[in-house]
Amino acid sequence: MPTWAAVTLLLVAVVVHTVGELWHAAGGFEISFALAPEHATGQYLGVFGMGAGLAEALGPSLLITLCIGWGQPGWCVLGAVLALSGLVAPPAVRWAQRRRPGAAGAAVHGAAAPRLPCRPAPARR
Repeated sequence: MPTWAAVTLLLVAVVVHTVGELWHAAGGFEISFALAPEHATGQYLGVFGMGAGLAEALGPSLLITLCIGWGQPGWCVLGAVLALSGLVAPPAVRWAQRRRPGAAGAAVHGAAAPRLPCRPAPARR
C-alpha cells in the first residue's frame, strides 16, 4: 500500500472513530438523563458512571482472553457480542421509554408529562 493511501486510511479511521465516540457519549448521557426519574437523576448517573468504570476494569482482561487466548474464534465472539449489543440497545431504550411514568398511556394514571432534558424550562411570570 502506498504511503499516501495508508495516511489517508488512517485519517479517515480517526474521523470515523471520533464521530462514533461523540455519538456514543451524547447518546449515553441523553439516555441516562431521559430515563431517570426526576428525583433520582443523581443515582442513575452514578450507575451509568459505574458501568463505564466496570467496563474499563474488566474490558482488558476480557479482550485478552477472547482475542489472544481464543484467537480467531475469540474475535468472532467479540464481534458477535458487539453487534448484538448494537442491535438490542434501540429496542431496549424504546421499551424503557414506554414504561417510564409520563409516557404515552401513563397520563391515564395521573403521571406527569416527561421532562425534556437539555431544554430550558419555560419562563415563569
